[in-house]
Amino acid sequence: MEACTINTVKRGYVEAGGRLVHYRACGSGPPIVLLHDSPRSSRLHLPLMKVLASRFCVYALDTPGYGNSDPLDMAEPTIPDFAHALGEALAALGLEQAPLYATHTSAKIALALAVRGGKMPLLVLDGLSIPDQLAPNTFIESYMRPFLPEATGAWLGAEWSRTRDMLRWFPWFATAPQNRIAMDPPNAEWMEDYGIDLFSAGPNYADAYTAAMRWTPLDDLRAVKVPTVVGARTDDVLYPHLDKVPCAENQALSVHRLGPDRDAWAQWIGGAMVAPAPQMSTPAPLPSSRTRRGYLPLDHGQLHWECYPAQITTNAPAIMVLSAPSTLEAHQWATALCAHRKVIVPDLPGFGDSDALPTASADALADALTALIGRLEDDACDVLAIGMAAPIAAQMAARRKGLVRALAIWGAPTFDPPALDALCPAIAFDAQAGSHLHRFWHMLRDGAVQWPWFDASPPAARPAPALPDAAALHRALTGMLKQRTHYAQGIATALAAHEPGTWQAVGVPTLVAVGPDPAMAGAAALLDLLPRGTAFIAPPELDHAAQALASALQKAGTGAFGEVIGS
Repeated sequence: MEACTINTVKRGYVEAGGRLVHYRACGSGPPIVLLHDSPRSSRLHLPLMKVLASRFCVYALDTPGYGNSDPLDMAEPTIPDFAHALGEALAALGLEQAPLYATHTSAKIALALAVRGGKMPLLVLDGLSIPDQLAPNTFIESYMRPFLPEATGAWLGAEWSRTRDMLRWFPWFATAPQNRIAMDPPNAEWMEDYGIDLFSAGPNYADAYTAAMRWTPLDDLRAVKVPTVVGARTDDVLYPHLDKVPCAENQALSVHRLGPDRDAWAQWIGGAMVAPAPQMSTPAPLPSSRTRRGYLPLDHGQLHWECYPAQITTNAPAIMVLSAPSTLEAHQWATALCAHRKVIVPDLPGFGDSDALPTASADALADALTALIGRLEDDACDVLAIGMAAPIAAQMAARRKGLVRALAIWGAPTFDPPALDALCPAIAFDAQAGSHLHRFWHMLRDGAVQWPWFDASPPAARPAPALPDAAALHRALTGMLKQRTHYAQGIATALAAHEPGTWQAVGVPTLVAVGPDPAMAGAAALLDLLPRGTAFIAPPELDHAAQALASALQKAGTGAFGEVIGS
């Protein structure tokens, strides 16, 4: 991992047990590890990490199925299953001997690991559930109501109501006065982060949650030999459980009771995590050929990407697929194109897990994307740009000819496109009704069937064979939520680059899709400007289009280039 400063949090992946585990890291000093509750992710610990970074090298891990970590490949994982996965992740990161801080769900996971071969020198468990009896299945089924996206977006209202109610009542579905949680309401920033984590976990959100409800830690508390501090704040629903910690039965245990003050709580954690500096090993970086997701470090932050390996053996170069403002269409195309080629889908800066650029600079964005090609590929690759992302691809080819072999433009914008505030309106976070969820969802959904997305008139109808499925829309929505205030940056950058001179400077072979789709209205103008442009007759079905486009790009890149290609 690159060195981090107190104000810089780096993100990364490590492979453990055949899964990718996502983590955040910052600071310098002896290493410590932070684990989160459910349905949160390492995002929960960002404020705490910055407090502790002056004393420690702080790592915060995403539990399997939460944040960006792959889920466990089993139907009903148990706490020992999560503990085993945690042990694999710590070993892969060289952190087996680092002190662990864990809260709520992860407190049971960390404790289970300590009893089952964990090598940590210290455990700090913040909010440990010690029920008198395990919850019945009827309670668990009510509490863990399935997270089920559906295409109309009607489910969003129910999910946001659940999000709010989980912060007011325990259990959240029992809204009687006696079940009200005795804590001040969280601020809007915390609420927004909680919602991001809930939607990031999605259908996996109940996995560790359910495992924790079905597990009592008493046997592990009696058996643990690692020094273990169990604490809680008075405003934590688990504060009364401190009375159940069997300190009299195990000298390794101690209890710490805290008031509601968050600053004092953070200082307590920093003081409690002091332990002898562990011996650390440095994890070897994964070869690019094995990595499915990753980050490219840049001057301003990090660029996140995902790779789809080719399903066949081929010598053809990879295809980078760009779409904006979300990756909805890029991932749809990648799913089809990987039957023929390796595919790379980056999150453009300001979307998903890629940091926003300091300013919307077309040159900086083009350089970042071509740097990603240079990082992942031995040679130049082809680029498919969809809709408003097209000028970004043109800028890439114009500035870095050696890294872009051929272009394909699917949905060429006109030179009088809609204004930025129409394409990407400012959307405020709505802590009460969750209207931001609905606005993003319907923007994504409408964009698949009409262009521009806000135009419902008959001439704007796109010949889309079907709406995106709910899972694809949910994924794109989550990317929008992660960068709500920056999601327009990709479009803003593209608009700034969309000038005739940019296209005239593209020296690589370029296929421009033509067809009845109103998103392709600018195709003729681009073909007039491109020095090596060729019309590509767009097949209506995505699988057919992907097969034809992969073949056409290979021909274009190798010089077998005609005037019109397609069905």
